[in-house]
Amino acid sequence: MSEILDYSEAVEAAQASCEELSLLLGNGFSIDYDPMTFRYESLAAEAKLPGLSVAKEELFDRLGTDNFELIIERLRAAAALETTYQFGVEVAERMESDARVVRNGLADVIAARHPDRASVLTSDEIMHARTFLSPFKNIFTLSYDLLLYWVVNAVDTNSIPVPRADGFEWPSFKSRDVLVWKSRPGSPQRIHFLHGALHLFVTTRDDSAVLTKLGWASGGNLVDALRAELAAGKYPLVVTEGTHAEKVERIERSSYLRTAHRRLGALRGALFIHGMSMSASDDHVLERLESETCAVDTLYVGVHGDPKSPTARSVIERARRLKERRESGFKGLELYFYDSASAHAWRG
Repeated sequence: MSEILDYSEAVEAAQASCEELSLLLGNGFSIDYDPMTFRYESLAAEAKLPGLSVAKEELFDRLGTDNFELIIERLRAAAALETTYQFGVEVAERMESDARVVRNGLADVIAARHPDRASVLTSDEIMHARTFLSPFKNIFTLSYDLLLYWVVNAVDTNSIPVPRADGFEWPSFKSRDVLVWKSRPGSPQRIHFLHGALHLFVTTRDDSAVLTKLGWASGGNLVDALRAELAAGKYPLVVTEGTHAEKVERIERSSYLRTAHRRLGALRGALFIHGMSMSASDDHVLERLESETCAVDTLYVGVHGDPKSPTARSVIERARRLKERRESGFKGLELYFYDSASAHAWRG
């Protein structure tokens, strides 16, 4: 059994041996804040999924899962088989349509259940979250929600500096009606949403498609602005595709997502992975770290709960495979594990 470090011990060791520390956040960061809101099974209970051709309960029960991404994957796989074996084009089209309903329904239900405003975060929660984030120069997240955005932009917390630059700027000095993402060499961007986020929307500006951010420039409450966009049939940039190939294809179609993943693969120094299941659905992310071109030389992986539990063992085994694949390319990787709970990411 691998030694499980305390989070503070892991950070101290990383700072002593590495010039640059980065963080990769999984959905466990959000679940730790509020399990009832951000667990998939909680979202499934309230998802409306209007336009679904079958009853939601029947679909979820038949497939035996509350995981939206897995349901999307299975619907699309079934649709492909229907078309291949010519059982029925109409049925295949219904399945593809239902997959789109489930995909959009995930954004709908997260927005519906999402905390209404940043003020729900207590000063103590913000202090703990910023303390947790403060050692890192770069932050990459797989979550769609607004918690990270709220924490890094919280006011009156200057004593705990955290990365904040997300690459969004005014279009020009005179044009300040919306924030747009700008990619350029030497970009100061430090926060990357690897699967997109609820506050990011692709819009048309000056006859070109640009990525914009709902923020203080949007006026009013951010979640209210998000819900208004959804009510108008406009959906945010979020990766909800099911299979590895579909995720990669979706990411490659977006300049923002493509750049974020390439910057993850270009990291150096130490990387902490926190709140990530490291399951097969994460392979498209972990492959960036397995690449021979990746310069991360030290990896710290958070383990939740009993290290002997099946979930924890799965994380440990996947991290070890990542190390083996790196070393098979003749590029070493130091691997350590730490207790996720000892990070106190939200509370003491």
